[in-house]
Amino acid sequence: MSVETIILLAGWGAICNVWLGLILAQRRARRDGLLLEVSTDAHAVAARNDDLPTVSVVIAARNEADGLASCLTNVLGQGYPRLSLLVIDDRSEDATYEIACALARSDPRVLVERIDHLPPQWMGKSHALWQGTRSIQSDWLLFTDVDCRLKSGAIARAIEEARHRKAKLLTLWPQQTSGGFWEHTTIPLCGGIIALWFGSQRVNDPRRRLAFANGQFLLIERAAYERIGGHEAVRSAIIEDIPLAEHAKKSGVACWVASGRGLVSVRMYDNYKAILNGWARIYVGALRSGTKIALSIIWLLIGSLLPYVAAMWLMASFYSAWVTDTKISTELICYAALCANHLILMMIASYRFWGMGGCRRIDLIWYPLSVCVVVRILARAWWWLTIRRSIPWRNTRYRIDRQGRIVE
Repeated sequence: MSVETIILLAGWGAICNVWLGLILAQRRARRDGLLLEVSTDAHAVAARNDDLPTVSVVIAARNEADGLASCLTNVLGQGYPRLSLLVIDDRSEDATYEIACALARSDPRVLVERIDHLPPQWMGKSHALWQGTRSIQSDWLLFTDVDCRLKSGAIARAIEEARHRKAKLLTLWPQQTSGGFWEHTTIPLCGGIIALWFGSQRVNDPRRRLAFANGQFLLIERAAYERIGGHEAVRSAIIEDIPLAEHAKKSGVACWVASGRGLVSVRMYDNYKAILNGWARIYVGALRSGTKIALSIIWLLIGSLLPYVAAMWLMASFYSAWVTDTKISTELICYAALCANHLILMMIASYRFWGMGGCRRIDLIWYPLSVCVVVRILARAWWWLTIRRSIPWRNTRYRIDRQGRIVE
């Protein structure tokens, strides 16, 4: 066996070990109670009004008339007794403001504010959230989005978990509620790339710098939010959640990240074009590094697509050896063993990850196609960040630097 073959086999074995490590990490997540569900205890806690902190749910909405009413009704139906809801209309051009005001007239728990302008070097959502929360006096703030749906008892369970973990910032990975073919086949793997960079136990270790937050469910103590400067501290970030968590952790705020599959669900994008542009923006804002994006592409190609390509080559090689009655080499047998091992480990890890996110596991049959689409999304993000230095979002093009920050 040649030196080149030994090196190649060793490298392939290392890739298999990465997948094995991901499987072990998934087991640790379950063992450590990081997969949250609504419990009967959470409903019992919600019944004890005197023991509960006040919570303001804060939603920034721009041109969200289609889904706003159902979102607000969902939040108000939580059953949490010390709940208020703030809707911030961020320069909407549709009926968003009117829908929110109509609900506010019928429910005193609802407040509505309107943002009429966007200052330079501010991302619209961060500006709306910062301005809108200036008058809130609740004990906790829960930032969420119009496309999110909370399960009954979710807020009480999140408060319970934050108290148990002694966390001042608690954030959850949501369940992905997908509709069409491209959502089912692509979005779980899109989330998997984020999980590769931010899904380790290090995000919950106060001694480590790595931090993560998901703006679709971000619960933070109001005093801590104000102490770190709130969203004003991340005003130029393309996405505000991860930089806010980094700023909080650096400032000594206790943070906790868990899977909220049983508490919150979200449907982010409903068509192929929206998935491409939306997730490319997320990768620019979350990874903020052309090198990290490039490494993600490389990992998908050698970590996920390689065994499928190798399997086709191996089948052709075995068939050729059978037709020509040629002895199968030791190298070919080793390659076949590693390829099979790679596929098995990859499918075990993916099967578990799809389940942790509440995704349809049957869609793993399209996994090679998913890899190709996500590679395209990452390539678009890399182009925006390193070459074009600008990013389009909601009919506005923002100029950015190499760290994904707005420069004008």
